[in-house]
Amino acid sequence: MLPIGALFAFVGRQVGRLVQLAFNWATLVLFGQVAKDKQLFLSLMALFALVWPIALAGVAIPSVGTFLLGFVTVPEWLDLWVRVAMLALALLAPLVVGFLAIKLREQAPRGISIVRALLAGYPNALALAVVLLWLMTIAHRHESAHIPISVKPGGYDTVVDDLRAALERAGLVVRHTFAPWPLTLPGRVLALVGGAGVRALVPQHLSQLRARDFVLTVHPMDLTLSGKTRALARARAALVRELTFTQAYQTWTKEAHAIEDALLEASTGAADLGAIGARLDKLDVPFEEWEILYRMLLQVRLRRAKVIGGDEVRSRAHPGIRSRIEAAVAALTTRP
Repeated sequence: MLPIGALFAFVGRQVGRLVQLAFNWATLVLFGQVAKDKQLFLSLMALFALVWPIALAGVAIPSVGTFLLGFVTVPEWLDLWVRVAMLALALLAPLVVGFLAIKLREQAPRGISIVRALLAGYPNALALAVVLLWLMTIAHRHESAHIPISVKPGGYDTVVDDLRAALERAGLVVRHTFAPWPLTLPGRVLALVGGAGVRALVPQHLSQLRARDFVLTVHPMDLTLSGKTRALARARAALVRELTFTQAYQTWTKEAHAIEDALLEASTGAADLGAIGARLDKLDVPFEEWEILYRMLLQVRLRRAKVIGGDEVRSRAHPGIRSRIEAAVAALTTRP
């Protein structure tokens, strides 16, 4: 017999493997930007979203419930109570998802809005369950890597074009294709459940950039790389260099987003880097987020100093060696 602890351990491992991809995609689309201190809520939402369809199937089809109970040693006198608990779980799990979704919001709803938010847990639990279970089903055996992002509204096509250009500048030949339907299904489900606001974030066609040794899938909340290890390292480096200058956020708080917007303007000369550096010195964010912003600040400084490297669009002629040295010295000695 399979102990119930082993069953939950398996579910826990699967959830942990998909947290970065599924939650950057599903929960952030449905519930907005989530702070690091609320990751526990996301884990609980995933657990209840995965358990709910199992309990629902056990209630709707008694033979399924009997089959599931056959994997766990349950005394006969507890059989009835287990089925009652399964019924209660089928009714309450989505409400728990709705309650946890309220906890993710910056401003809690009031009055009748609380009831609506709790009832919204039913479609949200369905969306999360479909996304999580489907991603488990289509998981590849290849080496994979994920780069969390948040594409700005209306910026999806621009991001795809910028990332393709970045890969090509790094010497990686890629071709643009559209992802197969198994990868687009989660987004379709979220768009159906989330309403007009979510549909505006879900691209009509999910794009992929394919090279000989890797495939990049551009999700609105995640960049997924699958392929050979060495090829992934090279592609990931090229992508991270370009992300600073495209229509996507790499951080997760509003304060950090404001800095990112200012840095994007500064990369074109429309904002003062000194003022942005002063804001960054006083910014109260987690170190991981501050480190991302500091790296972006350095990238913008190098681009504005016209230092030739991975952070520069190489559409103009290369300057001589003396100009390169002078530009590099200026970038490293000038204060932000």
